[in-house]
Amino acid sequence: MRTYGKAVFPAFFLFIFLYAPAQKFSFVAFENDLSYCQNVQLAVKKKFEADITSLTGNNKKYIADIYKERYELIKEQFTSNEILTAKDPHQYLSALANEILKNNPAYNSKGLNILFSKSFYANATSMGEGTIFFNIGLFHRLQNESQAAFILCHELAHYYLNHSNDNIHQYLTTIYSDDFQQKLKSIQKLSYQKNKQLDALARNLLFRNRRHGRAFEHAADSMALELMKNTDYDVSEALTCLSLLDSADKNKYSQGVFFEQHFNFPSFPFKKSWIENDDLVFTQTEDKDSKDLDSLKTHPDCTKRIEALKEKVKQYEKKGSKKFIVSESKFNTLKKQFDYEVIDYCFQSGKISRALYYALEMIQLYPMDPYLNTIAGKCLNELYISQKNHTLGKIVDLPNPENDLKYNSLLYMIQNLRLREIAALSFFFLKEREHQFSSFEPFAETYNQSKQHYNQ
Repeated sequence: MRTYGKAVFPAFFLFIFLYAPAQKFSFVAFENDLSYCQNVQLAVKKKFEADITSLTGNNKKYIADIYKERYELIKEQFTSNEILTAKDPHQYLSALANEILKNNPAYNSKGLNILFSKSFYANATSMGEGTIFFNIGLFHRLQNESQAAFILCHELAHYYLNHSNDNIHQYLTTIYSDDFQQKLKSIQKLSYQKNKQLDALARNLLFRNRRHGRAFEHAADSMALELMKNTDYDVSEALTCLSLLDSADKNKYSQGVFFEQHFNFPSFPFKKSWIENDDLVFTQTEDKDSKDLDSLKTHPDCTKRIEALKEKVKQYEKKGSKKFIVSESKFNTLKKQFDYEVIDYCFQSGKISRALYYALEMIQLYPMDPYLNTIAGKCLNELYISQKNHTLGKIVDLPNPENDLKYNSLLYMIQNLRLREIAALSFFFLKEREHQFSSFEPFAETYNQSKQHYNQ
């Protein structure tokens, strides 16, 4: 084995081990309620069939096709085990939704399916036919129940205002209009610059859809506040929630990941060249115009949305409003659990670079957590296996300007590492932790696998 120069153990890493918060939490993944899963899937299917039957008009065939795509998308989220229907989180989310719905009896709650999704994206989605997904990747960033209530009110507003279906109709009305079809035919007849003209037409359509989409967001915010004011939740948390969404694409833990502290070993020192890249597109992301940066966000226009709500929030604020109604302790327990569920689901669904990044991020807070250290080692082992089998692209994201910069650094690092270096990183990462976690069986198995890779 090649020996590398002795490296100084970083003082920062020593500080983390000595002064990091105590971690008594023991992660065990939630088990879904399979019976409830089947019942919801059946209800979604029946709603899809009823919606198809009720369609009328010239574009009903095309609308039916889009409804089918939507149904298949929802179905896929169940079959891929993305939907979380375990008893504790489901009961909590149902109680939270019921707190809103019981105080707004004018709105029909029949046919609603409000569910947690294991997705890491800091988002929530109203599918348009009654299914609402609240991503745990968003929930675990929230500070209180009132913020969660505002998000549910917002998605319920999208549903009650029929935004998803209206968007479908607007899109189809546009592309099958005489004007659009005439432009399309004219472009098809061109001998030169046909692709350029088609691209311009597509961009114009995208711009109009985006404009409608942003108008929908403002309308949903406004109605969400109307729903929320009828509850005892603190309406001012609508503004703090939007402020959180404005930075939702950044790390939950603001420091990001310090790769040198994780991957610097006496026998295998960290190389800065691992995280270097020659691609100016991504290194210049921070210098982009603020409008361009906002357009890349999962939740654009948050500053404008906050301004639009401020006066109504002042008007609706009342004494005795509460940040928590259902259960503060359950809220905090789920937040902690979801930190781990996000990592676990990323790993189980083959999003290995994501799982590794989130695990390393949390290890900086909880260095003595056996699960986190084990899953990071498992991710490194998976990188080795996939690199060896030339399938790395299936489990690792590509660098992207929409990513956090430090996550892009990890992606560049993975691209720059040789197979032998991946094996060494995995081995030394786990070897350094052997004396702490050797009694944890999953860790021991992961460490043994890394030894085999390193000694090949």
